[in-house]
Amino acid sequence: LSVIDNLVKGAAGQAVQNMNLLFGLDERVGLEAVAVLP
Repeated sequence: LSVIDNLVKGAAGQAVQNMNLLFGLDERVGLEAVAVLP
């Protein structure tokens, strides 16, 4: 379970983006999905 910060502009969005790059994935993977829980 995770919380997406305000429009993915903060540290959570950057962390996901950095992990995607680290694992050789596209930067946007997981950032465009709609959260299951509000």
